[in-house]
Amino acid sequence: MDTATRIPASRVRTAGLSCLVGAAVGVAGGLVTAFLPSSVPPEAYAYPYTPAGFVAAQLSFALNHVLLLVGIAGVAWSGAAGTRRYGRAGLWVAGAGMALLTVCELVGIAAVGEPLVSPLTDVLGAGYGLASVLIGAGLVAAGVAVLRTGRWSGWARPTVLVCGLAVFVIVLPGVFGPFVAGRLALTAWMLLFGALGAALMRAPDAGARRDTAGKARAV
Repeated sequence: MDTATRIPASRVRTAGLSCLVGAAVGVAGGLVTAFLPSSVPPEAYAYPYTPAGFVAAQLSFALNHVLLLVGIAGVAWSGAAGTRRYGRAGLWVAGAGMALLTVCELVGIAAVGEPLVSPLTDVLGAGYGLASVLIGAGLVAAGVAVLRTGRWSGWARPTVLVCGLAVFVIVLPGVFGPFVAGRLALTAWMLLFGALGAALMRAPDAGARRDTAGKARAV
């Protein structure tokens, strides 16, 4: 007897909406951070925010990452990566990276009064870097699986892969450049996650099943 139950397509679409909203929050945060007039020196870690504004911004960034994490879970629920182990592993790695990014945003609140370079900000920088690489590498692996599986078509098919490649092509080069360029690079990345959210919302069906042992397999 087949004990597997199909994951509801509505859950996938809800994950897509979460990803789309998270991307919108990220776009807004990136643009505000890039162009907000500052009353603190560039050497302050909280730049360009006041202390209260910095705390609010960090909380919004954490929310952004949680919503995007649901989007990554939605890719898994959709079955778009098929049964390929590297695709499923990539989604787990990307999810772990997004969770770490969320933790970094929350821990970063403690650095509100720190200079740009300090022991705490060095640790945070390493955490942000590791999280970004995990997200990028995981989404690249999952994105290749999505392409090869072929459950998604048209513009939606490469969205997972593009979100992953953007980490190495846009995000990391951007954040090592001028401040405004780095914020705009992150904003562009969020726009790509918006496309991923839209892809999930248009998915006609949830292609994964979960058996009683909790393992996903393709229909």
